[in-house]
Amino acid sequence: MTSARRTRASVEAVEALMLQHFRAEPFHNLHLLYGPRLGSAVPGGTCSDKTLSFVAAGVRAGFDISLHSGFIGGREIHRLARVGIGSRRFFADVGNGWPSLRLYPADREIAFRCFGMGFRTEIADGRLSVFHEKRGRESLQLEIDMRGRPESEIRADIEARFSSGAVYPFSDALRFSLVVGTRFLFLRGDRLEIYDDAGFECLDGINGARISEVLRDHFGFDLRHLLRDDQLGSQEGHPLDRAGSRR
Repeated sequence: MTSARRTRASVEAVEALMLQHFRAEPFHNLHLLYGPRLGSAVPGGTCSDKTLSFVAAGVRAGFDISLHSGFIGGREIHRLARVGIGSRRFFADVGNGWPSLRLYPADREIAFRCFGMGFRTEIADGRLSVFHEKRGRESLQLEIDMRGRPESEIRADIEARFSSGAVYPFSDALRFSLVVGTRFLFLRGDRLEIYDDAGFECLDGINGARISEVLRDHFGFDLRHLLRDDQLGSQEGHPLDRAGSRR
């Protein structure tokens, strides 16, 4: 087997593991809204949780994989994985909430589509920029300083991520996303967004007791025994009732 073929086979193996995690471990912030008891009832979590799980699985599978960090909105608040394959470097972004199903090479720009959305990269001045297009609108999703930082520093940042004062896009609104079958589902505040190659569908007005119903019927996670009606009610100031104000 040639070097190029070995690299391609290794890339496909890592991307298969990525897809497995996108299907099995949702992106969510339940532990932020309801505390660790509820968060631990569902695999996955925010970018740090999902990336740590993916890196551990990659190490068990024999891949050269480690933690890396990225910038969102100019702030270094995102975690992803760095993957070495032969002499090449790649980045796996399994934790941003959206289905970044392909490895991002450090040495060339790529573009791909999935679930009716587009992803592409640009490389300049030691930085890799990821752009995300959905419903005809593209935005800068992520910037990666390809030099990276020591993994010990990143792990320390992860330990302090909720006590450092950092404000995240998901800090006060429900987030829950997963690849389900041939579709990608994202519950964002009071909206369930459904993406597939055939188009886009949105269900609005999801709040209160409907949250547990949607998690069960659309995502396959039955949390009714953990989420009481009073927790999911419409009391003023509840995070789920502020959710619709932030998309």
